[in-house]
Amino acid sequence: MHLAIEELGNRVKMAQGKFELLRLREDITTFMNSPPFQQLSQNDKNRVEDLLVEVLAKEEQYKGCDPLRTILGY
Repeated sequence: MHLAIEELGNRVKMAQGKFELLRLREDITTFMNSPPFQQLSQNDKNRVEDLLVEVLAKEEQYKGCDPLRTILGY
């Protein structure tokens, strides 16, 4: 399972675009809802949660760049 966490960590570091971040966020939340996640140690769970927070922070960078958000008033 450590390999899955390491892979997610590498993907977070390499993520550049908005759509890649959205897919990554979905992958992490799906993993967090899976039975293997429930079997992880608390330390590993915290690492995965930290990765999700990092993805969400990166997504924030793109909020100001979304013309549809400006047009539609989100």
